Amino acid sequence: MKRTLAAVIAGIALVTAACSGAPASPSAASETPAASAAESQAAGSSPAASTGGATTDCAGGKQATITFWHTYNTDGPETKQLNDVVIPAFQKVCPNITVKAVVMPYDGLHDQLVTAVSGGGLPDVMRMDIIWTPEFAKIGALAEVDQLPGFDAIKSKVFPGPLATNIYQGKYYGVPLDTNTQVLIYNTDLVPTAPKTLDDVRKAAEALKGQKDKWGLALGGDGPWNVFPWFWTAGGSVTNDDYTKATGYLDSDASVAALQWLVDMNKDGLLGPSSVGKKPDAWGGFKAGNCGMLSDGPWFFPIIGLGMGPNVVGAPMPTGPGGSISVVGGENFVIFKTSPNQDAAWAFAQYMLSDEAQEAMAKVGQMPVTQSASQSDAVTSVPYLAPYVTQLQTAKPRTVTPAWPKLDKILTDAFDAALRGTKSASQALHDAAAQIDPLLAQ
Repeated sequence: MKRTLAAVIAGIALVTAACSGAPASPSAASETPAASAAESQAAGSSPAASTGGATTDCAGGKQATITFWHTYNTDGPETKQLNDVVIPAFQKVCPNITVKAVVMPYDGLHDQLVTAVSGGGLPDVMRMDIIWTPEFAKIGALAEVDQLPGFDAIKSKVFPGPLATNIYQGKYYGVPLDTNTQVLIYNTDLVPTAPKTLDDVRKAAEALKGQKDKWGLALGGDGPWNVFPWFWTAGGSVTNDDYTKATGYLDSDASVAALQWLVDMNKDGLLGPSSVGKKPDAWGGFKAGNCGMLSDGPWFFPIIGLGMGPNVVGAPMPTGPGGSISVVGGENFVIFKTSPNQDAAWAFAQYMLSDEAQEAMAKVGQMPVTQSASQSDAVTSVPYLAPYVTQLQTAKPRTVTPAWPKLDKILTDAFDAALRGTKSASQALHDAAAQIDPLLAQ
């Protein structure tokens, strides 16, 4: 899932993406020459800790050029900010390292990477969709990073949900670069106050029942990205903690009850038709006043919400048996094992996780993955981002496995069958768990 948005923050267009941040079109590679060295910092300092001046400790001072593939948009300010602000700032800190940034079209990129793994042509580093990281770790394309100097410092300062998307078989094969999640969004004309619990959500929806073409809650579809925040909040789970088994978790009594909560909402006419792919769609229905609540990412506000006025408000997911849980989207920074410049690539990774770089990209709509940058003016000056920052404390990744694309289809089919009533919640989840177990064992 991917969308691009634009809005003005202090005179700068705000653009972000739900999960991939794909650009509208590719552009030619851009290369920023290394800046002249300034005064050296003390030996042993990392680029992540540096905010000015050159350091002699970037990749041991060795001259290197690294190629960075990314999917920052080109129809908004993301790529320009990277090329004009972030990379030059890095190269003032590490003047021995030149970064060749290449915009890649998201469509077809996955298959292009698969081909490059076997045939050659991979870059040194990449901004990779979080759902691809375990897949490319499994086939041996990515370098482990958890033993690299400075990794523990990064691990301690980023949100746990985005970090977890880099794990494969207990090791880390990347670091989070940017993130997003979903929160509850409601129209105060229809739902006067933010529902605090799932019971409150149902009561708010019941208050609209009986009014023509009115529903309480609309989902953007019945796939995991849309269902997980509600399924998890209601107490559901997909696998055990190490993603090795679905049976006993996805089809547990707690998970069946969680899905049944949504099924009952739909059966009782409280869930909008968009939840199973019918009209009106979630955004259109919300804008037209047909739906009082939905869950979505921060891109919703500049595209739809802000234009509807102050009656459109975001809040953290309501609390249920599972807590207040949402789903993580975003991208990771990965280093390919074939890179001859892995020290230089890691120096760039550390800098991209610095507050300086994170705040610079936040100014153009990329939500930071570090706790400290999330409290920067670039984020706190945008009121609608506040609930997203709060939600990231408990947001979880989709099942971190190389087989995720197959799991996504299985889970979508299960949720769809339960919501449409072609299977009971129990049968749908039991069947899905049986299909998922062998995929997790691969």
